Amino acid sequence: MRGWTEQPCCPRCGDTDVYQMADSETGGRNHRCLWRCRGCKKQYTVRIGTVLEDSRIPLRHWCFAFWAACSSKKGVSALQVKRQTGLSYKSALFLMHRIRWAMAPTDNGPTLTGTVEVDETYVGGKPRYKGQSGIGRSTRKQPVIGMVERGGSVRTRVIPDVTGNTLKAAIDVHVSKASRLVTDEWPAYRKVGTEFAGGHDIIKHRYKEYVRGDVTTNTIESFFALLKRGIIGVYHNVSLKHLQRYLDEFEFRYNHRSVDDGERTRQAIRGAVGKRLQYREPLAG
Repeated sequence: MRGWTEQPCCPRCGDTDVYQMADSETGGRNHRCLWRCRGCKKQYTVRIGTVLEDSRIPLRHWCFAFWAACSSKKGVSALQVKRQTGLSYKSALFLMHRIRWAMAPTDNGPTLTGTVEVDETYVGGKPRYKGQSGIGRSTRKQPVIGMVERGGSVRTRVIPDVTGNTLKAAIDVHVSKASRLVTDEWPAYRKVGTEFAGGHDIIKHRYKEYVRGDVTTNTIESFFALLKRGIIGVYHNVSLKHLQRYLDEFEFRYNHRSVDDGERTRQAIRGAVGKRLQYREPLAG
């Protein structure tokens, strides 16, 4: 039903004059739980208008995968879903990409306010050849910016570099100008920080300073630690074209950390409404 609400309605025309078809209308094979709208006369299932649409994977496997993705702090691999459900690896991988798409916010979400910690991290494996990767910001790994409101939500985005203009563009989208910004001593943050009414506090990691009163970036760094443990321990390798989907998954679990696994799963399923992800889209990045 549209919106996965208690009131059944047609996902095509919105009419609530609908009914569940009897076995006699479907030749005794209504295993798809078909419904029919008396308004537009069309048949539909609960999958229509969601990321589940046109999928032949049984709903019980979808339910398991949604629950597994929401109940584990570090996620669940497609290989594990394959073992538990008997699906092919290809189907399990696409299923998980669809679930990550359901977890992704439909917009930029609420603006972060209050004290907001901002930092960047670098995602990628060990260099294949010597001299291919440096340490810290000299690395050739993929940069990711993270912004977290203390006691609130986190936002993560794949970025092409860590220059001032790039960091400013990402921060401007997600952080209120009335906020207080807390970052490390990377010079690119200095000009950005002057625009915030709450001020800009800097923690100097270069001098082994990690906490000074309430000036710290430990919250966002803890999130990055969880992200990297998941990528290394569960997924092992994530390509650049899919990286934002994985970030959305970790972001969703963090932002719903205050509810239990059941409610978190329900929120993810609600997020599946109004979204479509076709197979050619993940392949094309």
